[in-house]
Parts: sequence; C-alpha cells; structure tokens
Amino acid sequence: MTHIFISRKLAPDSPFLALKDSYPYLVIQDEPLIDLIPVYFENIAPCDWIFFSSKNGVFNFFQQIKKLNIKIPAKVKWGAIGLATSREMLKNQVTADFLGNGHPDEVGIGFSTLVKNQIVLFPTAKNSKESIQSHIGTIASKIINLPVYDNMPKLHFEIEPAELYIFTSPLNVQAFAATYTLQHKKCLAIGESTAKELKAAGATMIYKSEIPTEEMLVKTAQTILHI
Repeated sequence: MTHIFISRKLAPDSPFLALKDSYPYLVIQDEPLIDLIPVYFENIAPCDWIFFSSKNGVFNFFQQIKKLNIKIPAKVKWGAIGLATSREMLKNQVTADFLGNGHPDEVGIGFSTLVKNQIVLFPTAKNSKESIQSHIGTIASKIINLPVYDNMPKLHFEIEPAELYIFTSPLNVQAFAATYTLQHKKCLAIGESTAKELKAAGATMIYKSEIPTEEMLVKTAQTILHI
C-alpha cells in the first residue's frame, strides 16, 4: 500500500479521489490540521474591487453576506488569487474579473496595474500575510482588510506514516511540526510560502507544486511516487 497525507478535507470531486480510484493500493488521509472559525462582520465598506486570496475567504465572506442579506453593487469588480479560489467564487454566482496564477508576488504585480486610485476590499484570514496588499499599497487609493475567518491550529490529531505528506498552507505545516518531525519525510508544498515554512520547520525533502491547484498537486505526487 502507498500512503499519502494531505492537510485538507478533499471534496467528492477531488482529483486525488479520482487517482485513488485508479490505484486501489493508494491510501489517502485527508485531514485539516487547523480549525476555521468565522469572524463576524455587520456590513462592508464601499469599494471598487473585492479580492479573495483563498477559498476559505470566499466561503466565509458569502456565508455572512447571505445571512445579512447584503447586496453587492453591480459595479464592484472581483479578483481571485488563483483558479481554486475563482471556482469557489463561481459557486456563489460570481465570476473573477481578475484571475491570478496563484503565485502571490506575480499576482500582486499584475493586479496592481488595475487598481490605480481605486478602493480594494480584501476578505481575509484574521492573521493574513497581506501579500497582495503589499504590492498595491501605494497604487490603490485605499485598502480595506475585512477579517472573515480565523485559523486555529489543532492540538490533537494522529497522522499515519506516509510515503508523501502534502501541505496546503504554512499553518498546517506549523501544526504538524508541533507534534511530528519533518526530517526524512517527503513533503509536497502547495506553494512558495508553504515550502518556506517546511524549510523553517526542519523538512529536508521538499517538493513544490508549480501551480497551487489540486490537479497540479496530483501530477506532482505521481511524479514523486512514480505512480
């Protein structure tokens, strides 16, 4: 049997589950190592753009928008850091007017060309790194950070030994490293910030997905594991 750990709960249509169907000897433990806690808000400020840096931001923003019955003006434009985030937006009948490639620095530079003298609202995690914001701070007329959820590392979990450990955020790395060693484990990071956190946490065998999507993670995992 070949075991894979991934630090998120896989959706029924995940390509990882399709891979498992193709390889019966594959065992996947999909377990988030963080708890997502909604941060409540009462309204949103007027803005020209609403930009999402994660699927969790999209989910928590629209959950509350619907409960509060807030109507977003039709003139507002929408931004997404990458494909997975834009797909989550589509579930809420919103299409990205700007779609990035998932790499924060490149996305920030590209997005900065569109927001001169405009107000940009970022529904974010409570302790967001604000990577995109750092690129548009001197260009946009105003940046509004709206915390819509908080990340809390889990303290109790059990991860089975695996041939490959896939991490989908820096905080998941931190939670794992607080309980288990990362040395001599094959670790696949979804992006650059997660890869950096793996290195800081002592991982010695680090791979990185070229694009931060599950499709690319699957392809990279297959290459690493020769399946």
